[in-house]
Amino acid sequence: MLSARIAINLAFIVCVVTHDPIVEISSGKLVGSSVEFSHKDVDDTSTLHVFKGIPYAEPPVGDLRFRPPRPKSRWDGVYNATYYRSICVQPLHPFIPSEGTQNEDCLFLNVYAPKTTSKRLPVMVWIHGGGLYIGSGSDYYYDGTALAAIGDVIVVSFNYRLGALGFLVTGDDHATGNYGLYDQIAALQWVQENIEAFGGDRDKVTIFGESAGSVSVEYLILSPLINGLFQRAIMQSGTASMDGFRGKDSSFHGVIAKGLGKLVGCEGDNSDELFRCLRAVPAQDFRNSGDPALGLIANITGLGTKLRSIPFPPVMDANLIVDNPVDVIRKREFTKENIDIMIGTMADEASMFLLEIMADMANESEIFMNRTVFEDTHPLFVAGPGGNNPAALDAIKLMYVEWENADSDGADYIDAFIQMGTDQYFTCPADLSARAHSQAGSKVYRYQMTHTPSKSMWRIKWMRAAHVDEIPFVFGWHFLLGEEWTMPMEEVDMSLKMIQYWTNFAKTGNPNMDCDGDTISEEDKQEVWPVFTVPGLAYKELSLKMENKRALKARECAMWNDFIPKLLKHTETGIVCTTSGDETSKYTERGNF
Repeated sequence: MLSARIAINLAFIVCVVTHDPIVEISSGKLVGSSVEFSHKDVDDTSTLHVFKGIPYAEPPVGDLRFRPPRPKSRWDGVYNATYYRSICVQPLHPFIPSEGTQNEDCLFLNVYAPKTTSKRLPVMVWIHGGGLYIGSGSDYYYDGTALAAIGDVIVVSFNYRLGALGFLVTGDDHATGNYGLYDQIAALQWVQENIEAFGGDRDKVTIFGESAGSVSVEYLILSPLINGLFQRAIMQSGTASMDGFRGKDSSFHGVIAKGLGKLVGCEGDNSDELFRCLRAVPAQDFRNSGDPALGLIANITGLGTKLRSIPFPPVMDANLIVDNPVDVIRKREFTKENIDIMIGTMADEASMFLLEIMADMANESEIFMNRTVFEDTHPLFVAGPGGNNPAALDAIKLMYVEWENADSDGADYIDAFIQMGTDQYFTCPADLSARAHSQAGSKVYRYQMTHTPSKSMWRIKWMRAAHVDEIPFVFGWHFLLGEEWTMPMEEVDMSLKMIQYWTNFAKTGNPNMDCDGDTISEEDKQEVWPVFTVPGLAYKELSLKMENKRALKARECAMWNDFIPKLLKHTETGIVCTTSGDETSKYTERGNF
């Protein structure tokens, strides 16, 4: 108890002679830090007011565990917002480290605000990635200083509950799930209520996120609960239709909840007994339960390969998520006014999947996959029933195998594997969403980043334009993280251009135009980012050249989004027709094609 009291007291100690900024929000006064931002590759020096570790909800502990967040009550005195607080409970990840002390009391946010007295600034609210089981808003690689200073916007980042503590569901009233998503809504409500105290414009809020953060962005777009909380959205490498981020089979919910109980020493004949026990378990006991790599829940429940993805995804709860997101997107049954959307992916997202099957080659300069390895492994990475369907697997091979060289002993299947996974999990779900939102009336801008960065978070030589590799460019690591992340000048220019695109979009809904109405020069047509439409299908290639292109993976996405679902539907009924000349034959054995 003594250490807890010391921590609480330290949080409110403020030196009266400080020149650091003090603001008053709905919960009370807080003090932040004044930060000077300058860099030799940026023309201007900026002063920012940075506030870290602000509580935006009551600690979700005790009886509040496995419940939506409650608003933060007022405090006395001045809260010390000059340092980051705890991150949410999570496992360690070898490639994407999260720094900070883990604690169930983790609902904190951070504000990076350019010092201004003359205007209200647009606000960009970052939702971190990490598969909904790792990550935090205070990770060093999400520091909003450079993005806020260079782009002249306010950047907000925050933590939300992860893994079992964030998404456990039983299928009854004891645990309805989606607590992490409710945390995100609470953070956005906090922004609406308080951001003007930092110089922000509550009517110009853009949410943006990467991977699971981007999945969260689209869940928020689709939810009926968030009308008015934001006006624009940026989705980086993730959509709500991605396989693995949907609780598809409700029959698993009770089994998984009981499996979690066994994992942490809680047995109960009913949900009431189980949850009385689960609310008393130390939070750290849940730390590894949500890690799909460990497979603890899959093994203890006996679900095995039926639970290939994260064990605690978002689920339909008749409140925040009222329908299957795939159906909502396909039918374009959006419940709110159209919002501006930027959506995109990396060219080689699925190269990270190779770490699962080629972990011993992480330090190699080049890697090779022969036909046998491809044949054995690629079905494991085909989502849903397609991975067990011979007809679907043959169609996928037909699309991706380089048949001109397939018969050669030296044929390399690495690219076929990477593009298969990239298109299935990232590019084609993004294509589905881009088309749906555009056809529903939203203004949509689409991108693909093809540039292989000189330095990558993965630190693996054979990786190309991989998952997360756009983050250093968007957050301006070159300007923040010292020599370790110094980029060559051509990449510095690319980073500055991407920051301009992102922040222009936040300001106006148009990546080419800022708040003053200034647009990117028409003299260099390749820099102007065209609107994505159907049938135009224009997109921006994020590279050193910043070229405009169209119809990104149109053929492949027609297969994934249209042909494969129809094929699976027909094979499930046991009837597939094939035509050879004038002769039509029917195969009644499931899976034949």
